[in-house]
Amino acid sequence: MNIRKIGIIGAGNLGTRIGLQAAISGFEVNVYDLYEKSLDNSRVSINKLVAHLIRTHYITEQEGIIAVDRISFTQNLKEALRNVDIISESVVEDADIKTKVWKELGELAPADTIFTTNTSYLLPSQFAEISGRPEKFCAFHFHDVFHSRVVDIMPHEGTSPEIVLLLEELGRKLNQVPIRIKKE
Repeated sequence: MNIRKIGIIGAGNLGTRIGLQAAISGFEVNVYDLYEKSLDNSRVSINKLVAHLIRTHYITEQEGIIAVDRISFTQNLKEALRNVDIISESVVEDADIKTKVWKELGELAPADTIFTTNTSYLLPSQFAEISGRPEKFCAFHFHDVFHSRVVDIMPHEGTSPEIVLLLEELGRKLNQVPIRIKKE
């Protein structure tokens, strides 16, 4: 599968940083959040991060402009999911909220979309079935995308091996070091 567009669900600190790194890496990015204030804060953070990354020579000014242009923001979930190849969910670490989110994503996302959760301590198996596509569901947990540059890949028992390989490749394309976790 050729990943071109990434959907970020949750415009908090990590969702914002993952979205920006994806845009810097050449992907189109849709950032979704329920709250306009969160989206506004994400836009401000992205502009500050881009300025910092230019000052520290991580990217050029032109690369920063192009990256920002690749990111769209919306409170409309259907719009956020349009044509996305993969979803990176970064909502609050609350199992009930994540369950509700994954149920809705499973109903609305295109059938071939890969589902990833950025959870740091909940297990992917808690949400895989409710998503409606457990074989395409995996934890893809980012640390700090600009400093530690590590992404953990934690499949559950039903995750397709092809998805794990695809996430390893995507992790490298996102300038991260993918670490495969073999057991939940």
